[in-house]
Amino acid sequence: MHSIVTQLFYSHFRTIFTITLGLATFAVKANDCGKFLDNFTSPVCTDAKYIFWTGTALTISLRIVKKNFETDVQNQAIEKNHLRQWGAVGDTVGFGYLNGAYILGQMLFGGTKGNARAEHMFESSFYTLGVTYGLKQKIHETRPGFPTEHDSFPSGHSSFSFAFASVVTANHGLVWGGLAHLTAVFISFSRINDNWHYMHDVVAGMTIGLSYGWGVYFNHRKYHKPYWIGFLPTADLKGGQLALNYRF
Repeated sequence: MHSIVTQLFYSHFRTIFTITLGLATFAVKANDCGKFLDNFTSPVCTDAKYIFWTGTALTISLRIVKKNFETDVQNQAIEKNHLRQWGAVGDTVGFGYLNGAYILGQMLFGGTKGNARAEHMFESSFYTLGVTYGLKQKIHETRPGFPTEHDSFPSGHSSFSFAFASVVTANHGLVWGGLAHLTAVFISFSRINDNWHYMHDVVAGMTIGLSYGWGVYFNHRKYHKPYWIGFLPTADLKGGQLALNYRF
């Protein structure tokens, strides 16, 4: 039994550990992200590290028990099909449309705090997309209900939706944040309900999204990191312009 667990552990998670250890090396010390790649490493060098490492441990645990506990739960969810046709709604909404709508809405109607909030969502979603896509391309895990597709791990719908939920919570409080998290849970569960993802795919996506949503927030709030994007009206007030800045 020990040898089987060890084999599973190393065959499926060497890549994850390589990436997480690489992220950790950029962190100068706890809660200090340094001068370079500070928001990229924010899941492990801010207080978001508690979310990141807990989620990573849970993801690994679920993957190890995939053939027993996880598969049984997955089969029950698919058989009962709680969401029925509503699963397609979670599939559609979870492609990052909420994130994009929030960015656009805050830039146009967010007032004095709109630019900062839009930037928070943009950066969180940007890094979430990069890490999620990178892991998909590196790990090539087969989808549970679609054996010809090899991009199951992690769930992009879960990572995007929980990045959205964490940013909304950080900027608008528990009421709106609670509604955003319920939406993220619905989207994530739809991926299991419709047999697109395993539970550990979804938990990994949740971890990535939450870690970047809160990690970027802690970086900007505690260490006053400058934002990438500025939105300014034109001189005649009939239009606007975007300014992109990045520190090297």
